[in-house]
Amino acid sequence: MFGGIKVGTLAGIPFFVNPSWFLVFGFVVFSLATSQLPLWVPNLSSWVYWPLAAFVALLFFGSLVAHELGHSIASQRYGIPVRAITLHLFGGVAQLGREVSRAREEFWIAVAGPAVSVVLSALFWGGYELLAGPLPIVAGALRMVAVLNIGVVLFNLVPGFPLDGGRVLRALVWGITGNYRRSTWVAATAGRLVGLVLIFLGIYLAVTQNDLGSLWLALVGWFLVSLARQSYQQAVVLDTLRKTPVSEAQVRLITVPGRLTIDELFAGYISTTGRRFYLLEDAGQPAGVVDAYELTRLPRHLWPVTPILSVMTPITGIPQVSLSASAMSALDTLEEARTPLLRTVEDGRTIGIVSRNDLVQLMRRPQPSRA
Repeated sequence: MFGGIKVGTLAGIPFFVNPSWFLVFGFVVFSLATSQLPLWVPNLSSWVYWPLAAFVALLFFGSLVAHELGHSIASQRYGIPVRAITLHLFGGVAQLGREVSRAREEFWIAVAGPAVSVVLSALFWGGYELLAGPLPIVAGALRMVAVLNIGVVLFNLVPGFPLDGGRVLRALVWGITGNYRRSTWVAATAGRLVGLVLIFLGIYLAVTQNDLGSLWLALVGWFLVSLARQSYQQAVVLDTLRKTPVSEAQVRLITVPGRLTIDELFAGYISTTGRRFYLLEDAGQPAGVVDAYELTRLPRHLWPVTPILSVMTPITGIPQVSLSASAMSALDTLEEARTPLLRTVEDGRTIGIVSRNDLVQLMRRPQPSRA
């Protein structure tokens, strides 16, 4: 959902900064320097508050990255790959390679982020206690970051999806009912309610208190409402994929002799069957798969002299999935292998092919919206 500028890696995970983050960073520095820090660290020259505000903002956003890193490390412990961590307009997000498959995974991944924030708050508060005497200005800044981290914990544990508290709620309902879709509906509904409250509160404060900064609450609320709605729609699709066998998405392969040229394949098979994928046999064994669409990219004058064995994708280079597996399992394999194709296998024999597009078409089927 959020792209950005890659600035490095954290624990082997790519770390990105979305351009929108620079906007919120500037806003936070301005707010800290002009209104908040003078209350936390009083009696300083006005110019001192600006570098101090930048210091506090960097520690705070660094804490948000650590929060997301907590989620990411917990995800990796459950075998879920993490594609990236991104700082953006509304905070930070860890992009997982696939959805969780059990309620227990959801629970521990969700609480890992707030747990990191609690530890960081304790560490910053400890720094405040140590430096209160010799370096009171730095100590005051650390105390503020400690409190901000607790604020992050309290906000994130609000039981509304996609906040961490909403994920905990989903995990609990999921664990009790065993129903992934219903648990997501409960958590997403709570998330929409939380978002609507924030929208109303932000607009109310902006109007009654003449505080335009309160509109930020309304913007965050709108963001939560949108994500909660999208999350439930995604849950409906994923739940359907879990219950649908991959055989409903596969395209059965037609076996052809590997000795054919491209011209012969088109004349004898593609023009009559209209199929896109073919299984090539060489010496009685499956050798690879050829894609008719890819063949059309080759110069036409080469077709009569080019054997299809020379342009095939070797069978060993195509990950396999059991024909009895779910469509969700196939999607996970495609994502983890970062490949466009899978082959379905039954009793050791390659039966069909599944492409990313086949799964997308399956996901686009009309789904019931009930929990």
